[in-house]
Amino acid sequence: MNPFALRKNWPVLTILLCAAMLALLAGLQFTWTGQVSQAQASMMQTALANSIRQFEQEIGRELMYLLVLFQPGGRDARSEIWDHYAESFAVWSETSSHPKLLQRLLVYSVDGDQHWSLRELPLGENRSVEASWDGELASVRDSLENADRGPIGRDSRGPVWRLIPAARAIVRPLPPFDRPRRNPNRPPRFTPTGHLILVLDWTYVTESILPDFVQRFFAGPGGERLYEVAILTRGGDRFLYSSDDSIDSAWLARADIHRRLRLLREFPSRGPGPPGPLDPLRRLAIDSPRGNRPREPEGPSQRGRRLLSLGRERISIVGNRLPVDLEIAASHVSGSLAGVVDRQRARNLATGLGVLLLLGGAMALVVVSARRASQLAGMQMEFIAGVTHELRTPLSVICSVGENLADGVVGAGHHAKRYGELIRDQGQRLTEMVEQTLQLASMESRNRNLNLAPLDATEALQTALDHARPMIDQAGFSLERGERHDLPMVRADAKAVQQILANLLSNAVKYGEPGRWVRVETSTAGQGAGAEVQIRVLDRGTGILAKDADRIFDAFYRGTETAEKNIRGSGLGLKLARELALGMGGNLSFRSEPGQGSAFTLRLPAQPETSA
Repeated sequence: MNPFALRKNWPVLTILLCAAMLALLAGLQFTWTGQVSQAQASMMQTALANSIRQFEQEIGRELMYLLVLFQPGGRDARSEIWDHYAESFAVWSETSSHPKLLQRLLVYSVDGDQHWSLRELPLGENRSVEASWDGELASVRDSLENADRGPIGRDSRGPVWRLIPAARAIVRPLPPFDRPRRNPNRPPRFTPTGHLILVLDWTYVTESILPDFVQRFFAGPGGERLYEVAILTRGGDRFLYSSDDSIDSAWLARADIHRRLRLLREFPSRGPGPPGPLDPLRRLAIDSPRGNRPREPEGPSQRGRRLLSLGRERISIVGNRLPVDLEIAASHVSGSLAGVVDRQRARNLATGLGVLLLLGGAMALVVVSARRASQLAGMQMEFIAGVTHELRTPLSVICSVGENLADGVVGAGHHAKRYGELIRDQGQRLTEMVEQTLQLASMESRNRNLNLAPLDATEALQTALDHARPMIDQAGFSLERGERHDLPMVRADAKAVQQILANLLSNAVKYGEPGRWVRVETSTAGQGAGAEVQIRVLDRGTGILAKDADRIFDAFYRGTETAEKNIRGSGLGLKLARELALGMGGNLSFRSEPGQGSAFTLRLPAQPETSA
């Protein structure tokens, strides 16, 4: 590439390079933000699974503590069984974090005459009372009677805890009292003499225990709830607990996680020996590792129920002849984890995009500023050229007239008067140009001080017309007036108003060809503090082109037709007029149609009326 062309086009090349860098950064940000969002989604999913695991462990720990504490001794005498359970409840009420979890304790047992009876131990007492299969206990009786291993009380597989959700009860067969020594050559057979029934207070569970656990394991660092949780039967046909009343099947369908609820883990059985309810408390291993004990193979004897091995103890969750699986579901309070991640990604992308746009905007501002600086430099050069041309004309005339006077070419009389007028007019032109240049400098440096005071707008307009009348008549223009004579006083600077009106009338004459017509109108608008006086100057000239309309008030700018028609001027008049109007709290605006003329309107704030 030509070095000269490279040096000339380096700004464009720099801009293109910066734009390519911004595009590259945008692509990398989009890719990296997607990767971060995927990692965040994985972390949140793992955190939610850990919360559910802790939730399960905490509930299972409390439930297993209850089961361990109330498991009967293998050689308890029938007369001692109620003392044993009374002591177990006393320990439970003193050591459990949620003693109200246990609502009722019943025993369904057979006596020596093979008669079955249901008795209840009132909590806090050591004497049993007779009970009946009332309310939800009927489902417990149905479950026991429908056991798949024959008559009630006969189960060759040993003691099995049964969780019956319909009754909120946990049932365990009681071992035989004073059972004979087992023949090692015969297969073991467990023949229960009754059933222990523990009824849980589900209202307390749903109103106290579960909300506490949900708040503990599904909340953020500040304690705010992050997830809604529901516990239901597998398949979603029945909700056992929900952390919010709005949870329904639709919520369940879009939940972030579904998993089988595993509340019960292995704990060691006490085994045969004398009764001692405090012994299991001291050697509890609720969180003992799973997999250390051999699992029983599934077979026909396990059909219709699900067994969880607990060493020598087992738990079966049963319903009406069929297994009942529990499920836990959780979803983010804002809708879903995917939605949270997507919104976070959108925020990250928006933030990054905003930064990139800010960089791009800064780059664009630099380019625009450079272009404006270049344009300003060009206009300044045009201004210098225009001013030089404007100065050359009157100076040439003054010099020529002075030479004629010095040479004695012109004598007294009419010619001397004519030369005097020329010197006066050209001197005035030079004075106007110098004044405009000084005013522009003072406006740009903000050193312009306006003397705002009440001013009669009608009188100020009349003064401006009196000064402009010779110029209008000399140019052969006709002047029309459509004024109101009841205009209110305005708060303005008299000299500034005169200069603005003089500029507008001068422009109307300069650019009023071919109409040769000028009209001045006055009116009022607004009320109260927003009242204003409007002075409008109209002409029937060629108008202002659309491409020049946006820059008509720029310093040093002169329209296209102005340069083509060689109309004299410096391009400062309208700029100064508008700045003066704004400095007085008013404004200067225009409307124009090419070929139809233009209308410039000066708006000045009316002087507020003061009460006498």
